[in-house]
Amino acid sequence: MSSCRWLVLVGSLLGALALLAGCVSAPPTPTPISAVQRDETPVVVVQPASPSPTIPPSPTATPSPTPTATPNPTPVPHVLGGLTATPSPTPTMTFSSTLTATPPAQTTAQQPGSPLSAAMRHQHNGDYEAAIPLYQAVLDGVPAPDQAREAHYGLAESLLLSGDYTAAAAAWEAFVAAYPTDSRLAHATLMLARAYRAANDCARAVPAYQAYLAREATLADMVHEWIGDCYAADLDPAAWEKAIAEYRLALAATGDRSIQVGLREKIAGIYLARTDYASTVAEYDAILAVAKIEDYRAKIDYLTGQALAAAGQAEEAYTRFLRAVNSYPRAEYAYQSLVELVSAGVAVDDLQRGIVDYYAGADHVDAYGAAIRAFDRYLEATPAPKADQALYLKALSQWAVDQPDAALKTLQALIDGYPNSQYLDDAWLEQCAAYAAQGDTGRAFKTYQDLTAFFPASDLAPQALLRVAKLHEGEGAYVLAAAQYQDLQSRFPAFENADEALWQAGLAYYRAGDPPQATAVWRALLAKYPKSAYRLKTLYWLGKLGAKPEGDTGYWDQVVQADPNSYYALRIAQIRSGDTVTAGRMITAPVEPPVWDVVQAQADIGTWLAGWAKLPAGVESDSFVATLPVSLTQRADFRRAQALLGVGLRREALAASDTVRAAAWSDPPSLASLTLYWHNQGLYGLAARGASRLAGLWPAGSIRTAPLVVQHLAYPLAYADLLSAEAGARNLDPLLLAALIRQESLFEPAAESYAGARGLGQVMPATGEGIARSLAMTDFVLDDLYRPWVSVRFGAYYLSIQLHRFDNQILIALAAYNGGPGNTLRWLAAAGDDLDLFVEVITASQSRLYLQRVYEQYLTYERLYRTPGDR
Repeated sequence: MSSCRWLVLVGSLLGALALLAGCVSAPPTPTPISAVQRDETPVVVVQPASPSPTIPPSPTATPSPTPTATPNPTPVPHVLGGLTATPSPTPTMTFSSTLTATPPAQTTAQQPGSPLSAAMRHQHNGDYEAAIPLYQAVLDGVPAPDQAREAHYGLAESLLLSGDYTAAAAAWEAFVAAYPTDSRLAHATLMLARAYRAANDCARAVPAYQAYLAREATLADMVHEWIGDCYAADLDPAAWEKAIAEYRLALAATGDRSIQVGLREKIAGIYLARTDYASTVAEYDAILAVAKIEDYRAKIDYLTGQALAAAGQAEEAYTRFLRAVNSYPRAEYAYQSLVELVSAGVAVDDLQRGIVDYYAGADHVDAYGAAIRAFDRYLEATPAPKADQALYLKALSQWAVDQPDAALKTLQALIDGYPNSQYLDDAWLEQCAAYAAQGDTGRAFKTYQDLTAFFPASDLAPQALLRVAKLHEGEGAYVLAAAQYQDLQSRFPAFENADEALWQAGLAYYRAGDPPQATAVWRALLAKYPKSAYRLKTLYWLGKLGAKPEGDTGYWDQVVQADPNSYYALRIAQIRSGDTVTAGRMITAPVEPPVWDVVQAQADIGTWLAGWAKLPAGVESDSFVATLPVSLTQRADFRRAQALLGVGLRREALAASDTVRAAAWSDPPSLASLTLYWHNQGLYGLAARGASRLAGLWPAGSIRTAPLVVQHLAYPLAYADLLSAEAGARNLDPLLLAALIRQESLFEPAAESYAGARGLGQVMPATGEGIARSLAMTDFVLDDLYRPWVSVRFGAYYLSIQLHRFDNQILIALAAYNGGPGNTLRWLAAAGDDLDLFVEVITASQSRLYLQRVYEQYLTYERLYRTPGDR
């Protein structure tokens, strides 16, 4: 362990799917997504496509409270295959607004400026309430047959997406009856079933689901599961046999192990509700035979223990609980198992009790205290072979409950009593961090220095020196900080952050008002670490200080030559041209993407590929690009993605499409055709990733020199009408807003971050609620953040607030958008009026990278979508 962890937040992955007898658990924890890097898409959190059935309460008793127990959680809403439901005796369901329709290809029925075109555009933007009356107006007139067909379909979709399920079901019934030969009939039938299910009318939903299965089997596993959910929700136990049968059919229809284990959980839940404990345990054991994720295995052991306890098999139940505690101590369900064991008076090793309680401490208010008591009992016993581990975790627990003096004393006991412990250098590092946190920098410095003296070969020794330097820096002692950074690099030149130490040393000298010393240190960095990630910024700063290189090429020219599209090269160009980075440079006029000509795009990309990629023999390049290869279209995941997108399950379609993307990732012709397909389907993020990857595979250039159509795909101007309208309303540049959205979500409306930010503008829920109040949107719900028109409006509003707050400085406002205005004020206080220094002193590296990337993309959007005469 190489960093100070006084308050350890241990995330608990609660498994891949949810079903508890008598209560519905939360959806699985999202797969984490890092901040969007250049030309990469954010990870989209894919909610489970399958709902958990509502099972009548089981006889399983709830755990009795113990000193380490917490109340059982209240059941939370969960996503039901695109339907959001809150468990209740008669669930009230709403159709998730995270799903946005993809407008079909332009036809004579949908000409620009027509009412039908306007309706489809509103639907595409997520403004279903505006689309519905326009569709109705088309139908109330005398539309041509193809117009009537599209208006009927769009009306039914919009009603469903808006939450008017009864009207949606009627509209889908009318469409199915009126257009029995339509190519979308299977999709329409499934949407009809989902409308009835959302309206809690399973009596009509089940026949519609079955009608879909009679026409198409692509989503058979999901549909059988949804039919099973309808039967499982029935209070008549006789219906539960039908539910189990449907779940078995779903199991047979899928090879996806994560779906299979979720189905088995549902089957187990029904058996448990029927008090058929042997069958319940058999299903759980079948899950354990294939499950690999430790947290999920802990959950299943816990559920198995509950079932065994309900069956009166107490000893077998305790065995399962103990296995969760001993095998998966970091898991949430290890803690829940410990609660069961303590409540039953079963003996549990005190060290293991302490470990489980410690890892549960971030989520359970009493767990750290319970951990301290357990470690004390363990340490009082004789022998205590792992006393050093107990002392170490006890100290961390003490710090977590705000007992710094006790934590320091415990760490000292570890240091004094166990000189050969594997936790010794960690304890030293934690101890000096504790002194620093208490403001005792003198003792902190000495402890850090002692650590490096006693453990010079430890990986933590250079970390200790790094912390000393940062402590000096935090106190404003920049010369001392610089010297410490230099000492670190000198003593540990192979340390992974040694180049960073030299960079920080130069910056500390600059902040101390000593440019010559900064120049000398930065030159040393270039000489010692020529491939350093800090090279470009070092060259930039040397040029900023007016330093002269040994060769003929100036430092700034070296930056431009090395990467003309980088933030530092663009900053140089801006300074040299006298341009500004304030709101004064923005052009607020509406923007329009170029007319999309599919045939011309195919020809341009085909011609380009023919010059460097290996194409199938005897096939014209443009015709190859125009047709998806059979190797992709015959893939089950491709067909599944098409079907999911066709019925509005966008997130699930994205997940299926990503495996298709991986299959074509290193095959330029296939990737090119797939990229064009994605763009035409409205999957702009996938298309942008594909285009960027194509440019990366091209051996003769980069995205900047690729054909214009490839650049437009990589930097899409989707939702241009929304960008122009909201930017105009806030006096913003729509292209700045486009750059921000590309960085935030890569134009994927269903995007969601680790932290819960949602939609195109990646607005956090709490921020969204505040903005909704400011904009007087009284009917706002959090899922509205997935609607493009809402997310773009909120993003524009929030960015405009930051620009106003920070004197219209674009870079500073971008830092505030990502890192928050409070942090930005702190960074500004440290930098004064030096904009370049402001960028470098941003302590959140994600926020620094964010503003640099958005600035890069802003100028790219200007190059692609404005002529030189526009400025």
